[in-house]
Amino acid sequence: MTQQLRIRYRFDLPDGSKRHVDLNFAAADFRLSNPTPIDPPFWTELKFSQCANCPLSTAEYAHCPAALHMAPAVESLKALVSFDVVGVTVTQPERTVHAETTAQQAMSSVLGLIMATSGCPWTDRLRPMARFHLPFASEAETVYRSVCMFLLARELVGVDEAHGFAQLTDLYENLHVVNRDMSRRLGAATRTDPARNAMALLDSYTTLLPAALESSLQELKPLFDAWRGAKNSSI
Repeated sequence: MTQQLRIRYRFDLPDGSKRHVDLNFAAADFRLSNPTPIDPPFWTELKFSQCANCPLSTAEYAHCPAALHMAPAVESLKALVSFDVVGVTVTQPERTVHAETTAQQAMSSVLGLIMATSGCPWTDRLRPMARFHLPFASEAETVYRSVCMFLLARELVGVDEAHGFAQLTDLYENLHVVNRDMSRRLGAATRTDPARNAMALLDSYTTLLPAALESSLQELKPLFDAWRGAKNSSI
């Protein structure tokens, strides 16, 4: 039996009720292994508001992988109201994190984790970040983690070094398209707005990183002072 890892999001709603989303992942590659709906909703069909840059063919894929895995979470959390403050407890194998935050911010964290591990050809590149999931990460943390992921990909699989961070910037530009079109899907999925607002929050990072990359790296530079001349050090 394949070993699995689980991340649970528990929502404590203002009315005293609770909701939870359990996400299970294959330990080896951290792909989402949750069962998908037997009778998927119409908005999960690949041809329904298909992302403009989607490389998948409707002849081979009946449903959008990300939408198909999102459907149970969207249904489970449909009672949320975007700006309600909810208690969210995230239980991971390594730690438990609790936050008091808006419903849309919490849902954004859930949907982002699903998208990165669901098999979407674009968001799949974020799966290394998902493996070391950091709930409710700040903008600075997200930039740092994204850059570190890219540099490690360059080392492990030989991502082209010729154009600096151009490939990372290109990825986030494509993720912007995915988030925009996924938001349209979610608009058809539910009459309430948390899911769409959650996607808008996710999308803010796709526009943040390319614009902030150079300035963020300059801000981080002083942290690496000890590495100057490290090649000649005996430490």
